[in-house]
Amino acid sequence: MRILLVIPSRAYADAPGYTKFPDELLSIAAVLEEHGHQLRIHDQNLKRCQARDFLDFKPQLVGFSVGTGPNIADASQMSADFKNILPGTKVVWGFRHPTSFPRQVLAETFVDYVVMGPGEYTTRELAQHIQDGSIPLADIKGLAYKENGTIINPSRPFPKSLDELPDPAWHLIDPKQYMDVTLNTSRGCPLRCTFCCDFKFYKGTMSDLSAARIVEQMEKLHRTYNINNIYLSGERFALNRKRLREFCDLMLQKKLKIKWNCPVSCGLEEEDVELMSRSGCNTVLLEIESGSQRMLDFLNKGTVAEMKKTFWLLVKHRIIPTIFVYYDIPTEKVADFKATLEMLEKLDKPPYLYMKFVPYPDTEVFDYCAERGIISMPQKLSEWAAFPLKVSTELRLSEVPQKMMNEAMANYRKTYIAHRIRFTMRHNPRFFWTIFSNPPEFFKAMRALVHYYLDIVFDVTNGPESILSRFRRRIGRKRLLVTHNSKT
Repeated sequence: MRILLVIPSRAYADAPGYTKFPDELLSIAAVLEEHGHQLRIHDQNLKRCQARDFLDFKPQLVGFSVGTGPNIADASQMSADFKNILPGTKVVWGFRHPTSFPRQVLAETFVDYVVMGPGEYTTRELAQHIQDGSIPLADIKGLAYKENGTIINPSRPFPKSLDELPDPAWHLIDPKQYMDVTLNTSRGCPLRCTFCCDFKFYKGTMSDLSAARIVEQMEKLHRTYNINNIYLSGERFALNRKRLREFCDLMLQKKLKIKWNCPVSCGLEEEDVELMSRSGCNTVLLEIESGSQRMLDFLNKGTVAEMKKTFWLLVKHRIIPTIFVYYDIPTEKVADFKATLEMLEKLDKPPYLYMKFVPYPDTEVFDYCAERGIISMPQKLSEWAAFPLKVSTELRLSEVPQKMMNEAMANYRKTYIAHRIRFTMRHNPRFFWTIFSNPPEFFKAMRALVHYYLDIVFDVTNGPESILSRFRRRIGRKRLLVTHNSKT
């Protein structure tokens, strides 16, 4: 059967939004193709389309990958349009938001099914049901559907090993349209951070892609699509030390000249960092979250000391860390806020991402805020579309004065490029030799830097549509930014 998988727009206006490499949908598509289905993948953040644009394909099943935020509005509109112009088409929603609120999603007339949790096998069985009815809906684990009300089937376990899945269906997209090409190396996380929904979403399950399969997939991306820099996503990539070392050893044995980066949310030993550097790691996203130990205790997120130690080990071995930190965290006081800024100063003003904290559903911090009336739970699906924007622009979550937060954000915008260039020149000047040794890679990095800078200067959270968004819509520029991680 013909199946269309859609990544809805994450923008708050009629323009392309930021996007990330569609790992989850590529994996689902690969499983569906193995069973003879005809697939298309469309990313609304690269090109805005309407349902009528797919009349030539006439999909029999349309799936949307939906998180909490503005993509709900785009998915809702497209779903309703598909039901109008192709009444026989079935619509299924999956990913984090529908998993958290299956009843609320199915209350809408334009959604027929919800896939909760892992999507590969549930979607495959749903497609088989729609195609020939050989699998009853009641037998499909992880599925919610309408039948004299809403039926929620038992959950489906996540795969114990990601090696059982086929390689992602990269041929359905143009990987080079994305700023970052990523490989999903793990699902689940042993950490119980109070601001992250991973533990509830994955139900405590942790599964990994083996080191051999990671390297094999990297080789395929390099050989087939000339991809030379790959982001290895999944919190367990750095946490699973045994696999990390196996992976690095394989990269060295094969003498692969592929650069890679990854998220780091834990302390690392120097042996690991040195091995990472030799095997091609050039940057990491270091998820420190806050420079205040009191706030890290509230977030259940390790210690400032271990993350500082890891930071300097990375710098020593010429891996440039980009620090991720929040502000306006619930219960945050002025002293905590200042501790984060002071930490950045002591770390020699490194590259960092500065984000206003937004509590998301199925996290302890969300429940904390809801119980105290800091935030209110949306009662309709449509209200969730504006939820992150409302929290970012209208609500105060901490005790930090707004003026102080505004000043810190203004300084962040002002120094964004200068800090990155200065820090790299001081701690990894060899990078600038790539202008001669690998000009395409150098200018790609510079282009990414400018893209991120423009989005910070013209902050889209300051209104429904920024000047930059309107400008981009007029000239048709594709916005190729990635989300920082699964938290958003």
